[in-house]
Amino acid sequence: MKLSRISRPRFVAVVTGPIAIALAVGGILAAESAKATGTISVAVNTASGLGTVPSSAIGVNTAVFDGHLNDSSVTTALSNAGVDALRYPGGSTSDVYNWQTNTVVDGQSYANSSDDFDDFMGIANKVGASPVITTNYGSGTAAEAAAWVKYANVTKNYGIKYWELGNEIYGDGTYGASWEYNTKSKGATAYADNIADYITQMKAADSNIKVGAVLTTYGNWPDGLVATKYGDTADWNQTVLQKDGANIDFVILHYYPNSTTEAGMLTQYQNIANIVKQTRAEIDEYAGSNAANIQIMVTETNSGFEYDSAPAALYAADTYMTYLENGVANVDWWDLHNGASTISTDADGVTDYGDGAVLSSGSSSCTGSTCEPAVDTAFPSYYGLQAVGDFATSGAEMVSTTSSDSTVTAYAVKQSNGAVNVMLVNHSSSVSEPVSLAYSGFTPSSVTSAEQFSEATKKLTTLSGVNTTGLTLPAYSITVLKEAGTSGGGTATSTPSASASASASASATPTPSSTACAVTATKTDDWGNGFTENLTIKNTGSKAVSNWKLGFVFPGNQKITYGWSATYHQNGIAVLAHPVSYDGTITAGTSVTIGYTASYSGSNTAPTWYALNGVHCSL
Repeated sequence: MKLSRISRPRFVAVVTGPIAIALAVGGILAAESAKATGTISVAVNTASGLGTVPSSAIGVNTAVFDGHLNDSSVTTALSNAGVDALRYPGGSTSDVYNWQTNTVVDGQSYANSSDDFDDFMGIANKVGASPVITTNYGSGTAAEAAAWVKYANVTKNYGIKYWELGNEIYGDGTYGASWEYNTKSKGATAYADNIADYITQMKAADSNIKVGAVLTTYGNWPDGLVATKYGDTADWNQTVLQKDGANIDFVILHYYPNSTTEAGMLTQYQNIANIVKQTRAEIDEYAGSNAANIQIMVTETNSGFEYDSAPAALYAADTYMTYLENGVANVDWWDLHNGASTISTDADGVTDYGDGAVLSSGSSSCTGSTCEPAVDTAFPSYYGLQAVGDFATSGAEMVSTTSSDSTVTAYAVKQSNGAVNVMLVNHSSSVSEPVSLAYSGFTPSSVTSAEQFSEATKKLTTLSGVNTTGLTLPAYSITVLKEAGTSGGGTATSTPSASASASASASATPTPSSTACAVTATKTDDWGNGFTENLTIKNTGSKAVSNWKLGFVFPGNQKITYGWSATYHQNGIAVLAHPVSYDGTITAGTSVTIGYTASYSGSNTAPTWYALNGVHCSL
């Protein structure tokens, strides 16, 4: 049974039309810079540590409804990709699934008779991957979850560490949109109160487990909203962290960015540092003395656009490494198998099956004579994960890199034996980019192995004849170099553990902008089903702000119908405004005023926050 899990609407503001960028509200707002002519310079500094690659970093979602979960080729594919974490039983299905009977409630979703919990564990053990289990919060009980822990870790001695307390529970209608099944009371307070019982009973079954609470993702719906009709007095994250912060071990984020172009999709990784930073700040503010021990895990993500394209592979490489460099303990791609949705032709004339999986389901859904490839055929995203798995091995130390041009992103890790791996991602859709490599704290002697994914090959293939000082990267490509050499020039300045020092790692990450700002909203007219409002944006910092982006979220059903002095893009309740030609720079101490007309029904409550270039402004 195909579940088109990734088709669910996610209310994130995006830039549409000819602008080649798509960004979450409140995230890092930056377009790809114009490439300078000549060779791109990449510098690797092995004396600047960014943390250790966690042991369960590279994950994939698996599902109880997957008819091909037990295919013999699956374990080989996962092992070859270096996957070291598997999430089960599958997104929203988790909240209707009874693990004891391998059934789902009320005809919701589907449970394959060959995919029960022990079947899954057989696969996880063959792959050597750590399970991430999502307990049934929606229709289950704390006792049922505790029995699962006891069966897994006491009866069967599986030693499963990570247990999630439900899937995207905030999507149960608490804030309007409803896709998550939940028979319990709605609201953040109800969730926080109920999971306290889950934690108590589950840890009584095995005190060594780690339990994770669901949070909303910064800058994405419904971040910042308060469900007062369900008795909440604060937003979801504050409520959950204040009530359960002392007893949880990790928090759960899901991130599906919305993009309308390939170029836009390839900038989405730039949002990640701020998402992690803001989540860490919330943990530190609300979780009390246990805050430093709480990990961040991203148990669902996907490119959200042209799922089966070469750029999706590049998105995977950038996304996984950016999360890991910012202290995230685990990232899980959606999905192992998913199934085709709308089959189309991408911007480069390549067939895209609308399948958000890493392996084909061999779906019979066709458009004309075009059908999905044979079952278990690897899509480009698989090779993006494989490149990361080959590059960022567990226990390696991530070290800093710089690139002279954003067209090429660069990552590096140092192995325990002193060897260095480098990964280069070329975002250019049509141009081969020459790259020079320089090193600090390391003297390379040879490239011991090299491999490359490109749009031309759509596979990860072996390279030969590569040297340590430079190469030319094909268009839309990922290149991994493994280099022998000797250390020199000092030792790493910091080697924080992603599990124990995530707070320090995140706090060391620069903010997306040094902007300090204030926003004044002035409603000039309101006629009962529409209104006019001016927004004055003041730069209260010491530096000019150029190419600014202002994000905010409407608390109600307001819809912008006309705007001036800015271009507005609205998706659901989220809005992103960016400047027109004459007000693109706000010098220090000055302001610009923009405005809009919007329609609404019911109440017309004002937004509670505005973010300029990813930084929340004072009101």
